This record gives sequence, structure tokens and C-alpha cells, in this order.
Amino acid sequence: MDRQMVAFPPKVYDRELYLVGFRLDPEAPKPQFYTLIGSEGEGERPITRQERILFFRKPEDALKALKASDNGFSDMRSAPVELELLCDVSEALYVANQMKEDADGLLFEMIAVFDDLLRAVKLGVPAEYSKVLGAVATRLGESPEFASFLRESGATREKLEDALLWCVGAVAVKSSWV
Repeated sequence: MDRQMVAFPPKVYDRELYLVGFRLDPEAPKPQFYTLIGSEGEGERPITRQERILFFRKPEDALKALKASDNGFSDMRSAPVELELLCDVSEALYVANQMKEDADGLLFEMIAVFDDLLRAVKLGVPAEYSKVLGAVATRLGESPEFASFLRESGATREKLEDALLWCVGAVAVKSSWV
């Protein structure tokens, strides 16, 4: 037989949850809302309810949100209350519009987090935005400097900003709140 055997028992992955905060308002001193992102083997995905990303307003509500989720993490007994990652949308947009480099990785993190969020709700980014986000993320994976890359590739800061804002809007529409 040339068939591969199915592993039995199936491989059990370590599962972890991370508290991710989001800041939209540059004047806000801390995250304005949160979600949990679960890691299971190779992939990461946010908690969802009815195929919508599940957000909450206070870290103390993480366990409540986890229990309300329906995509495979609700059986975990505890939820983190310490922030693992701040997705600073306002600062990332500033970097995209004004800076020559993403020295703190804010833009790179935003692209990566929103990629996970959009995959979880099965939304495809329009081709014109996907192209610029993918190219900028690839560049930032190699070097924090991206301004010259934008010039050389013919991409504009405006197109990058439009792509990021499309992602924010798409996630907002495909969200649910606890």
C-alpha cells in the first residue's frame, strides 16, 4: 500500500491564548478593546462567535468572552488578563503615512494581526490592497525601512493607508461584542 497512514491517536497540540488589545484613538492611554487569539499548533486565530470576531472592552471580560466563543477555544479553563500584544492602529497609520521606517514594528504587527482576523472570518482582501499589504509585510520582514520600497515599487502611502483602513472596516463589520 502506498497510502499514508493516519496517525493514531491524532497529534495533540499545545494550545495557548493571548490577550491582544487594540487602540484606535491616538489620545487613548490604553487599549480601547480586546480579543483573544489562540495558538494551536502552527496556526493562530481569534476567538469568534457565529463566524464573527469576538471583542470585549475590559481585560477582566476575557473569560466571559472565551466562554461565549464557539470556534474551539471555549473549553479552555482560563483566559489571560495580561496584555500580550497591543495592535496600535493609530500609531501604525501614522507610521504608514509619515515615517521612513517601522522601527518598533507597529505597522508589521498590524498587518499580521489583521491578516489573522480576516482569515478567521473568511474575508478576502481586494487584490489592489492585498498586493500592497503583502509587499509591505514582506519588506518589513526583511528591513524596518519601507519608504524607499514604496517609491521604487510605485506603491503610495495613500494606497497603503486605504488598504489598512479597509482591513479595519472589514473587521469591524464582521465583529461581535461581549
